[in-house]
Amino acid sequence: MTTDAYAAPQAHDAKTLALSRVLTALAEDAIFTLAAGGGPTALDPVGKRRGEAYSAILAGHALNSMMNQFDHWIVEMTRVVAPIAAPLWMPMGEVLREKVTLEGGAKGLRSFFSNKPSDKEVQRVKRLGTLAVRVLRSTFAADGALDAEEARTVAGLIGSLGLPPEDSNPLYGEAPVAVEQLDVYGEIEPAVAKAIVRGAWLAAAWDQIDPREEQIIRTVAQKVLVQPQEVEALRADSIARVDSRRMAGLAAVDAIRYVLMDRVPGNGVTIAAKAGQLMLPRRYRDEALAQIGHGAPVQLAKRYKDLGSDDKVAVLGLAWAAGLIEDPSISRRALLRARHDRVAQDLGEDGLKVRAQVDDWIADVMAPAAFPMGTP
Repeated sequence: MTTDAYAAPQAHDAKTLALSRVLTALAEDAIFTLAAGGGPTALDPVGKRRGEAYSAILAGHALNSMMNQFDHWIVEMTRVVAPIAAPLWMPMGEVLREKVTLEGGAKGLRSFFSNKPSDKEVQRVKRLGTLAVRVLRSTFAADGALDAEEARTVAGLIGSLGLPPEDSNPLYGEAPVAVEQLDVYGEIEPAVAKAIVRGAWLAAAWDQIDPREEQIIRTVAQKVLVQPQEVEALRADSIARVDSRRMAGLAAVDAIRYVLMDRVPGNGVTIAAKAGQLMLPRRYRDEALAQIGHGAPVQLAKRYKDLGSDDKVAVLGLAWAAGLIEDPSISRRALLRARHDRVAQDLGEDGLKVRAQVDDWIADVMAPAAFPMGTP
């Protein structure tokens, strides 16, 4: 008796394929979370907030993904991680970290009795969030019309505020507001004011600070009462943050390319390029993407050994999640592990520990989903 390898899948094969699709989504979400700077501890809360999406995938629905609908996926995932670990590459991420978001539900004592934010919280997020969106959009527009990435970043910020549709929808289509006409009203906590100014500097420094952007930022700083010496300190800090992302981003791209060296062309190119877009500031991106495009092999030479421990963990987590996207067999996992260990050794970090953190999270999410499928 012969078996047709291409015959229609049986019921148990359909279940396996459904779980494989969930694994791919989990690996992609891990890449986003780690690239955002959340670290492995952020995976569990992100998984809980993505529970409905994983259930929909199990049910056969096609959702936005890193591999197929990158821009839409980024906007969705930015909203998911907003109350957990606002992305480091989100210019106004620090504004979100100052609790200018409703995505986390009610705060303080109220959270013991209701998950619904109070009217006061909603109005605060609407006022301060709208200001942050307008400053970000005006900064981007200072040197010309917004491009696709800038528009995506603005949309991600709007979605991350968690405002009701009647408040958020008008913001998506709003034209840039001239900084002279920017309406600043109500009390702005000093930490939020600094976060808005820092976010504007980060937006400008992501490619290269333009004098027109600088003029807008300094005008905004005057309006929100940030002192000149603080404006200069925030400028210097923002440039340093952008520069620090360069080495971590290059390390992540090289790690993924090394682990997936036999997937060129294929995932070894695609995933590395998308991770580069998440990790690398635009001013440094061409340098990494050119290497991907040329297909030059990665040589491990301890170039990134001076990265901080958090960055090393993120790089190793990204590389391991990238290998899991295609739901590798046990034998292929052994090969991926060997390569991953070489990258870890080159970085001077514990690859086994990082793999366990990613694997354990994926298993914890998938086991309850698979349990009902274990019956005949």
